[in-house]
Amino acid sequence: MKKRIAAAGFVIICIMSAQLVTAAEGIEGVWEFKSHLEPMSWSATMTITKNAEGKLEGTWSAEFGESTLSDITFEKDLLKFVQTSDFGGQQMKTTYEATLEGTKLTGKGNSQFGESIIAGTSQGQAKSGADAIVGTWQITITVPAREMVDKLTITKNADNSLSGNLVSQRGESTISNVKFNAGKLTFTRTSKMGQMEFTSTYDGTVEGDSIKGVFRSDFGDREANATRIGAAKPETPNKPK
Repeated sequence: MKKRIAAAGFVIICIMSAQLVTAAEGIEGVWEFKSHLEPMSWSATMTITKNAEGKLEGTWSAEFGESTLSDITFEKDLLKFVQTSDFGGQQMKTTYEATLEGTKLTGKGNSQFGESIIAGTSQGQAKSGADAIVGTWQITITVPAREMVDKLTITKNADNSLSGNLVSQRGESTISNVKFNAGKLTFTRTSKMGQMEFTSTYDGTVEGDSIKGVFRSDFGDREANATRIGAAKPETPNKPK
């Protein structure tokens, strides 16, 4: 009798654990948010993942920068979390609650500015590893008195190594030594102008659908930031959230 009770208890625990895992997986991924606090509207991208311990973690990307989410819980289709923004050393916390229905999140956010209405749409699972950098990017290189806009394409080979090319109005550059590790993208760019050849190295940090980086060469450093082509573009907010 005791063995049957123990076995039944074990089965119940397994079922509950499976339900918790399924619930967590239902909220993991990338979400595009739109917030509205009369008369203002703004957008943000939220990414939720699960760490090795099974705990939910998240990041928040908006017009005014990146932030890490805290106190994330997801139970019975109800998501709760706290998003903290930093403005010149001053922190502003917004507490969110949203209900999941299929691929939609709807709810409210509360901060010192009042209560906002939020609506989120799933963009699928968060990309990881090499897949997080594969794709086409519009890269803007800042040089004295002007900006140059080029197109950077990163592809993954059959052996999971990375390749790339960079095209601009001045022609196509050779990209080699493409590496992506722990959110850092590096590669070597070789350009030709007539009989002359120029080499520079790139070092960038990937944050969702954007890259912040710099080209380094004998001519100095050049800021070079990129945005994934085809990514959702956030609206310009009148007030940060």
